[in-house]
Amino acid sequence: MQPSRPIETDIVLLGAGHAHLEVLRRFAMRPEPGVRLTLIGREPETPYSGMLPGLIRSEYTHQDAHIDLAPLAAMANARLILAAATGFDPEGQTVQVDGRPDVPFDLLSVDIGGVPDVPAGNGIPVKPIGLFLDRLHRLEAEAQPGTRIAVVGGGPSGVELVLALAARFAGQLRLVLVSATREPLASAPANVRRTVRAALVDAGVELICGVAAAGMENGRLFLSDDSFVEVQTALWATGAKGAAFLAASGVACDAAGCIEVTPDLRSISHAAVFAAGDCASFEGAPRPKAGVWAVRAGRPLAENLRRAAKGQALQPWKPQRDALAILGLGDGRAVAWRNGIGVHGRAVGRLKDWIDRRWMRMYTNMRMPAEPDAPMRCGGCGAKVAAGVLAGALASLPRADTPDLLTGLDDAAVLKPPLGKLLVQSVDHFRTFLDDPFVFGQIAAAHALSDIYAMGGAPWTALAIASVPYGSGGKMQAELSAMLQGASGILRSAGCALVGGHSGEAMEAALGFSVTGLVDSGKILRKAGLQPGDRLILTKPLGTGIVLAGHMRGNARAAWLMAAIESMRTTNAVAAAIGMAHRPRAGTDITGFGLAGHLQEMLEASGVGAVLRLDAIPALPGARALAAHGIESTLAQENRRVLGGETANTALLTDPQTSGGLLLGFPANRAERCLEALCDAGIEAAIVGEAEPARDGHRRIAIE
Repeated sequence: MQPSRPIETDIVLLGAGHAHLEVLRRFAMRPEPGVRLTLIGREPETPYSGMLPGLIRSEYTHQDAHIDLAPLAAMANARLILAAATGFDPEGQTVQVDGRPDVPFDLLSVDIGGVPDVPAGNGIPVKPIGLFLDRLHRLEAEAQPGTRIAVVGGGPSGVELVLALAARFAGQLRLVLVSATREPLASAPANVRRTVRAALVDAGVELICGVAAAGMENGRLFLSDDSFVEVQTALWATGAKGAAFLAASGVACDAAGCIEVTPDLRSISHAAVFAAGDCASFEGAPRPKAGVWAVRAGRPLAENLRRAAKGQALQPWKPQRDALAILGLGDGRAVAWRNGIGVHGRAVGRLKDWIDRRWMRMYTNMRMPAEPDAPMRCGGCGAKVAAGVLAGALASLPRADTPDLLTGLDDAAVLKPPLGKLLVQSVDHFRTFLDDPFVFGQIAAAHALSDIYAMGGAPWTALAIASVPYGSGGKMQAELSAMLQGASGILRSAGCALVGGHSGEAMEAALGFSVTGLVDSGKILRKAGLQPGDRLILTKPLGTGIVLAGHMRGNARAAWLMAAIESMRTTNAVAAAIGMAHRPRAGTDITGFGLAGHLQEMLEASGVGAVLRLDAIPALPGARALAAHGIESTLAQENRRVLGGETANTALLTDPQTSGGLLLGFPANRAERCLEALCDAGIEAAIVGEAEPARDGHRRIAIE
């Protein structure tokens, strides 16, 4: 994950636009030593705008028209942060992201696209495309037959959109296209305009031309000639402008709020900031806001980011003034034009489809480089930093504020246990298995708390053991701070105080915790105690090791990775509280040895056997699909020994879990009531088997 060479330059790619996809592809093909990429994207998949009309017409599936960011980021060895950015500080060189610490950068590239210039509260903007598609699905579900919908914008995007909607909603909705120009595609060749107008008429689209839409109120779309048209809503495909936070950052922007860049794609006001796509504006040489320029900006942007990181002179890029425009008409037909020459027909439609699919294959058919001789380690199984670095990282953390703690700036935490309580202690430590230090910190903390919950205890205090890759003081501080902030939030939510720890340098990031919990002596839950007939409840789906291994190989979809992350950073607090309320006989948590290995420990301690039902075991999204292709974590092979080696369809049973769920044994009647309570609390729990008498000469675990 972490390279052996110190990180010298952090390049943050803000937005998953078309240009940034090419930057990732080129850095995947040729990594730059000492450079680390971080991609900040709002959604796990980025849509290709060229395929949007075909997606609306159901000519393409969702997967056909979207690029999954997780495999692409993995191949480029880039950090992937899936969250909405709210702004950036070009002077302090940080990006503000919802719900997490600021992300520092040495170089920032912005490719977030543009947003239609829509009057506030007046319908549905076409961009961002992901949000538009969600709102379109809701509109489709709610609109009554005969409902009138307006599409505002007579340019290529508006025309292509209204034709796509006409095909999708044929005979259901009435569509009207509002164009500020005297006719749609006013700058296109005459034969193209005639072809498009005929297509609009054939599709039953009403045309209102030569007037601009001014806004909506009470079902009326007001026009610039003081007239109005009655519609349920309006879809805006008008000229793009920059997101408000671009100009608010202080970088130089044009009148539309787009970042002004020189021919080398660098901001005219801030040398550390680059921009491309619809959110960028060429100083003195504007180009239309169209995907073709964003696509073609990818190569020069990647080269200039690489050069800037090495302190080399940048190369100017002179994009062509005119580009081939291809517009889908539906029914396999398209129209294309360039330099005053236009053509149309099914052959043009086939050409457009070929171009679009070829472009998508560049980012969806990439493969990881050949694996090294040493096996790939998943990292999910299992020298002091400078004082200033440590102090800076700790400055953002809240002080311990837990009763009965006697703490200070001494060499060790001083604890005074409450009367009548016993202490339960556990320690866990990870090297990084995700390149997002904040999320990694959350997961490491949630995992460390699990042993306390598994024994019926309440977490009380924690000591941290953290390592960060060597590099400049600022980078080490940012890495350590992000890890500890992520962990601190999880610990605080569990009522657990972070009272001290140790930090050091290492080749890669690592984090662990020694956790102390409190438990009443009569309520300690142990592995021993199962009796034949007891039901076994599992409180989390399995598959974290498989999904993480798939992510490292570039085979896991972003949605699968997000589901695994959400599971891993969710503590067992609620499940433990519900489980203990129903008085389990025995319990443990599922971590590195997998379900089979940890169940084996319970069975040996209890002197019984058990039968597991494969069809009852919950799995994380994508885990079974990845396992079917032979993807597994490195510890899985050793874990299979419990089951006698290779056993068909048991990959989930031996998959090592990071921050896995609890495995609790109950008498049958209490098990059903507990399961109902867990499910009512939103926990994906299941009864996965039951204890049975041990059989001489047989393995303790049987599988059905």
